Amino acid sequence: MKILAINGSPRGINGNTEVLLEQFLIGCEEAGAEKETIYLNRKHINHCSGCFSCWTKTPGKCIHKDDMEDLLLKVSMADIIVYATPLYYFTVTGLMKDFMDRTLPLFKGEILKCDDNKYGHPSRNKKQSPTKTVLISNCGFPGKYNFSGLLETFNVMTNGNLSGSILFGQGGALGNVRQDANLKELFKPYFSALRSAGKEIVTSGYISNETQLILDTNIIDSETYIKNANKNWHN
Repeated sequence: MKILAINGSPRGINGNTEVLLEQFLIGCEEAGAEKETIYLNRKHINHCSGCFSCWTKTPGKCIHKDDMEDLLLKVSMADIIVYATPLYYFTVTGLMKDFMDRTLPLFKGEILKCDDNKYGHPSRNKKQSPTKTVLISNCGFPGKYNFSGLLETFNVMTNGNLSGSILFGQGGALGNVRQDANLKELFKPYFSALRSAGKEIVTSGYISNETQLILDTNIIDSETYIKNANKNWHN
């Protein structure tokens, strides 16, 4: 099983998103999956021009000759795609949005009616098993409300078949977790749950309720987190 992880953080391997993604992928590997991580901050990806040449003049081929050519091939071969992005203004980062826009050549222009009166474009991918999608995100605000727009985007994008969502609302603490022994100890159960989630996605295709419950629980008391987060802006 091939897993393609897309890290859309401008900080790439040094960002808070990577802390979550790293643990999840460890679990995937432990379950026997083959994984590759793409760091979009290292790639040259032009904005989509909206010309639809990839549907009309050169089906399946974009007019832009950049790093996306190679990435489209990787996407089409993946069994699981992990979209890992910090929350930027209640949605994905600009880097991730450009990547998502530029996957247009993988689809055809015809509109198909799906179940429950939903509509979508048919994929050029001829794989018998559809690619599974996992969303991993973090932000600096406690609670899940701030992720509602992001989550809806991926639910619509996957036609309601999002395989897993890991939404961490105390991302400000992730920057110090590798250096701070107390934080590292505090995060142990959560990191264990992240690895379990990776294993479960590979073996079962979804995250168990038990694991999801841990992933949805705040690590730090909200009032304590807010107090310390606000204090940092004045240092």
